[in-house]
Amino acid sequence: MLNSNGNSLPVDYFYSNLISMKKSLITLFACFLLFITAASSQNSESTNALAFRWNSTNYQLPISQKLDAGDYNSGVELAYIRHLNSHLNLAMPLKLAKARLPLNRIGDTRPEQLTASLDALLQLKLYDPEKFLYPYLLAGAGLMTETKNGWKMNVEFPVGLGLNLRLAPHLYLSLETQYRFDLTENRNSLQHAAGIWLVLGGYHPKDKTADSDKDGIPDKEDKCPDEPGTAALFGCPDSDGDGIANRLDDCPGLPGPAQLRGCPDTDGDGLIDPNDKCPNTPGPAANQGCPELKPEEKEVLEYAQQAVQFETGKASLLPSSRPVLTEIVNLLNKYPDHKLRISGHTDSIGTYEENEVLSEQRARACYNFFVNNGITPERLTFKGYGETQPIADNMYEAGRAKNRRVVFEIYVE
Repeated sequence: MLNSNGNSLPVDYFYSNLISMKKSLITLFACFLLFITAASSQNSESTNALAFRWNSTNYQLPISQKLDAGDYNSGVELAYIRHLNSHLNLAMPLKLAKARLPLNRIGDTRPEQLTASLDALLQLKLYDPEKFLYPYLLAGAGLMTETKNGWKMNVEFPVGLGLNLRLAPHLYLSLETQYRFDLTENRNSLQHAAGIWLVLGGYHPKDKTADSDKDGIPDKEDKCPDEPGTAALFGCPDSDGDGIANRLDDCPGLPGPAQLRGCPDTDGDGLIDPNDKCPNTPGPAANQGCPELKPEEKEVLEYAQQAVQFETGKASLLPSSRPVLTEIVNLLNKYPDHKLRISGHTDSIGTYEENEVLSEQRARACYNFFVNNGITPERLTFKGYGETQPIADNMYEAGRAKNRRVVFEIYVE
């Protein structure tokens, strides 16, 4: 055998290289077995597969930027695949190949030599493995060995995609393409592989015996495989016990009839409680489910504007104001989901600032009356507007009398 200078190489050189190569291969295979043992021990119900593929690797394409069938090198691989969850696999392929590796950026190659590699890859499953087509993306890291003045190991980062075609429940035709980024110069490569993917035991994520949520219903028949449920609801939970599975229940925390998609309608007005501002009192949808005041009740509020009177220039209620204010208290008790807005107004006699303060004080006096008669403060608001919102002409006494008023508005928030 001649070296690159045409000189004979000693036999000891080949023996030493061969022994070194064997040791490295044994080391790689031991690492491969260690990976399998470690991964399998993580879960007593581990799901596994093996892939046997022929591969072809092109080291010239990244250099020449030209795709030539003559630049491909052949090899074989054995891969262990571990199902991690419904989205990810862990794959560890061990590959052996004969390769003509580039010497430089021109593309000169070394004589054909044996190479070996071991990778750790994550596979992102893009589709249900039970379907005929089972594509995935892959990425990871690996080690590739070569003989270059002895024995050399390169670090590589493969990325790519794969496609499995289901031939039988546990057998796939497996196709894969990778681009391998190598930290060593002139070692980037394009690699294709084809072979078979064999599922071992209960690998398949939708095995008929699998029961992910431990509810006694196999995942194959379970509409909610990640949540424990009942057989009557096809494995789905029913948190509120209304007979409607949570996945179909618009109100999973509140029991309700099926015709309202599991939501309650306490007052029976056709509007479900979550959308009903007055869930305990029936009312039209146009009023957010709250009852509307009757015409005679609205008249009480209109009458109260002028009937509520105060001592001249003060915020002290006259005794004559109490009956109408009591009627408003009765209305608020009748409509417990409604609130009351109190607005104080004055005429233009006096300064602007004085009128604003006086109107605020008179609105507060009414507020205090309602609170003292059992209406919760949370249902009440008040404000003074002074002389800013007249409803009549302040030039005349009749007009000024109309402007001195307190407005009461019952509403739904």
